[in-house]
Amino acid sequence: MNTRYAILRQNRVPNLFELNKKLSISDQLPVLWIIHDEFATWMMTPEYKESVSNIVGRLGVQARTAGIYLIFAAQRPDPNVMPMQLRDNLGNRLVLKVSSEGTSEIALGEKGAERLLGKGHLAAKLEGEDGVIFSQVPFLETTDLENLVAKIKSK
Repeated sequence: MNTRYAILRQNRVPNLFELNKKLSISDQLPVLWIIHDEFATWMMTPEYKESVSNIVGRLGVQARTAGIYLIFAAQRPDPNVMPMQLRDNLGNRLVLKVSSEGTSEIALGEKGAERLLGKGHLAAKLEGEDGVIFSQVPFLETTDLENLVAKIKSK
């Protein structure tokens, strides 16, 4: 991220997207997606928990400008897994059905996710949007996913 910020400064642009408009296709920087699955397992390790809270705090504020996006997946959101400092630095939240109002407040920032229907019904809290957005995501069988990946690889 620091290297990307230096490149943005050198080129006098506010973000990665403006930088890439100025560069040839071969010189453009890619958008990076950092996906951290089973986040709860990692957050149970005290040394990791402390380090990650500090790093995510910084990334949450600066990463998007540099074209870096963070995704944290946890099956069981609770205060030990998603401490307040971490939640405050992660703006957008997508939540599937949770077991209680308290869990909804941790995962979504407000009540409501406990009333979702399940089976892909989700609630989203997005920066710049008022309130919660509800949506339905499609369910895919394992064979559907395998076929999709094969098609993408073949192109």
